[in-house]
Amino acid sequence: MQPDYSRQIRLKEIGEAGQARLAASRVLVIGAGGLGSPVLQYLAGAGVGHITVVDSDSLEASNLHRQPIYARDEVGGAKAALAAAAVTRLNPAVRVEALAVRFAAANARELVRTHDLVVDCSDNFRTKFLVNDAAVLERRPAIFASIYQYEGQMQVYRPAASHACLRCLWPEATVDGLVGNCAEAGVLGPVPGVFGSMQALLAVKILLGLPGQLEGELFLFDLTTLSSTRLRAPRHAACRAPDCARIRELATEATDLDVAVVSLEAARAQGFTLIDIRSAAEVAAAPSGAQHVEMARLLEQPERLGGSARVLLLCATGRRSRAAAERLRAQGFDVRSLAGGLERLQAGLHALHE
Repeated sequence: MQPDYSRQIRLKEIGEAGQARLAASRVLVIGAGGLGSPVLQYLAGAGVGHITVVDSDSLEASNLHRQPIYARDEVGGAKAALAAAAVTRLNPAVRVEALAVRFAAANARELVRTHDLVVDCSDNFRTKFLVNDAAVLERRPAIFASIYQYEGQMQVYRPAASHACLRCLWPEATVDGLVGNCAEAGVLGPVPGVFGSMQALLAVKILLGLPGQLEGELFLFDLTTLSSTRLRAPRHAACRAPDCARIRELATEATDLDVAVVSLEAARAQGFTLIDIRSAAEVAAAPSGAQHVEMARLLEQPERLGGSARVLLLCATGRRSRAAAERLRAQGFDVRSLAGGLERLQAGLHALHE
């Protein structure tokens, strides 16, 4: 069955010409989670011709309450492939490319360069700022959204004088883990759904050149009170559009930060000192047996590492530990992060005993 776009074609702002424009568009979606699910659904439904989805994670049962493109029997599968299959089911006319890789400095610029628009649906600051920097360098528009429990914010970057990028407002990326993500802080399913739907709307507006694209503004929406605020977001004074004075190239990433081990005992046998940087509540609920120093305290007082020659940081998913390891490595410490965190390690141990 051929896709039927008749309802949106009837809109005078779209018509047949607008539909053809959507069909010729290429959109890069970074993340296929709570934000990415509605983005992918609505872009596919609108008839965007080519969608590339980038996500290196696997589907977990805890994702399902806010990521409706997936089914329970798909838990454990690669999100990128599952998301691509969902897009194809919805609209077989859309060309969809699934990349089960991490969006990183090595692939960021090429991915951004080969698309008309980037929609950032990631859940960590490292990726968001990498998307931002690549979009600025490649002069591509990007749509950002971030959520925290019942609220969130959105921003659009375009290579124009009226649009600030993330680094115009925050020169240094917030360290992941200092502000809780969905895994640590909790989230109500419809919240990312609302923001993802708005990202999809903005994407269609940008592709079609429609008005109302958040011109140099931050949009904040509190879903507990249904109140919204728009804040002026000016470019940094030293910027000359379309360039940003704070971005010259993508920051290089350490390739040896993540360490995969079969057990914590194996890590100790390799000479690592183990430090658990989770919150006190997390450690009390699931002790690791490692030395406990909460992330914020460790970053404030890196001398707590003492004279340890090799340190392996532990957290739930590996995201906080990687962010902390990056920061501490820059200060000269020999620090690494447990790849995938304690949750992946525990899952691997369960699999071995099944």
